[in-house]
Amino acid sequence: MRDHPCHQHRPGQHTDQCLTGDCGFCGTSLSDVASGECRACLRIVCEQCDAGYQTDLGPICQHCAPAAPTNPGTEEREEQEYRLCVFEFDLSCGHTVTVALTGWYPVTVACCDRLGGTILRGDYVPFASDIDYVRGVAERYELRPKGTPPGSTQVIGRRPRTDEPHPPYLPGLRGTAGRYPERVGATWNLDGSTAKPETT
Repeated sequence: MRDHPCHQHRPGQHTDQCLTGDCGFCGTSLSDVASGECRACLRIVCEQCDAGYQTDLGPICQHCAPAAPTNPGTEEREEQEYRLCVFEFDLSCGHTVTVALTGWYPVTVACCDRLGGTILRGDYVPFASDIDYVRGVAERYELRPKGTPPGSTQVIGRRPRTDEPHPPYLPGLRGTAGRYPERVGATWNLDGSTAKPETT
């Protein structure tokens, strides 16, 4: 996923490149169509990718809007309240990602292959990144039929992570040089097979 111009500056301070460039998802030129900012992923999107305004989430795009529950039909079904969230995670791999998920945030997130991975029977699986910091972006609750699968965690935005360099605050604590990741990893081949080529 390439870095989008809307993620190259502080939130809300869009440049002319953001406002008159391409839509953050479909690539439509914004110079001739109506556009707006998604409150979750902070990208400028065209009117076709805009999902309108949701009471609990604010203006949001179709890619960040939580999926609506399936129609349970005419018969009565027991319903359960689901928590729909958008978080921003600072990861140990050196990325800051925006993630949409159902429920609370996980301990790790599959982001990239900077930390290494494994190959088994020709399948390459990158190691997941630890979550160092969490920021809540949006949260809402929705009634769905009991037993509805929560769905997978969706990474809807990624940008490089930076930090202010500082020495340790107290002896024994770690400081930071303001650069991430602090380490990189290598691939472990578990059975001697060759990784299958990536397909697009």
